[in-house]
Amino acid sequence: MTRDRETPTPSWLSDPDLLDSDRLPQFEAASTRRPRTDGERTRAALVNGAIPLFLDRGYDGVSVADIAAAVGAYPNNVTYHFGGKDALFVESACRALLRTARQAELRTRSSRTVEEHTRSLISFLLGPGSGAVMLFADAMLMARRKEQLRDLVRETLRKLHVAGEAAMVDTFMRTGWKVRTTPEFITRGFWTAILGLALEKAALGETFEYASAEAVAVMMVRMNASSAGDFRSFGVSLAETGDCRE
Repeated sequence: MTRDRETPTPSWLSDPDLLDSDRLPQFEAASTRRPRTDGERTRAALVNGAIPLFLDRGYDGVSVADIAAAVGAYPNNVTYHFGGKDALFVESACRALLRTARQAELRTRSSRTVEEHTRSLISFLLGPGSGAVMLFADAMLMARRKEQLRDLVRETLRKLHVAGEAAMVDTFMRTGWKVRTTPEFITRGFWTAILGLALEKAALGETFEYASAEAVAVMMVRMNASSAGDFRSFGVSLAETGDCRE
């Protein structure tokens, strides 16, 4: 297929901040930003060093000393820049989710139908990308107990919705797909469902259930479809994508 070569990747999808940054992603050209200070570089290193540790061991399995050692910093750098492990965990979880969302969107740019696009997103987020989704679920639960952490979670959700809506508009423009509702409504519904599953898993300590993931896929495809013709390949299930973990 040639359409991706004909249509440039949207700026937010190629934003380097989603790969490595000292801030949560801002969806504008990186060239407009001032250079990082030494303190900002240290802060960025701590977040980027913490993400793989938290993904591998979870919150309880990682100490402040572990994170500092991984990036050649001192434990008191965590206290200075974040106030403690909790805030570093929440910021790391927010960054990890936004990066994973970007990866999921890039992965679906060759989708041929609305259904294929939807199922590919879900299978990635509940499969290879599920670690970041679960980190963010834990961060949301932590922010529920600690008011000072809520703004970061709230801002991440806002950025997730804005970026997702922009990606959906780009997808519709590239493909000419027609849907029943607005990109904003679709994006909010999608992430509400995905994060709802993640919170359920976090609360119960269980793996993602195939039936629940399939229910989300069916719901989103039905919401997105504009006519019966969009359901012609509806027999393809998440299990056939090979990504969604049971």
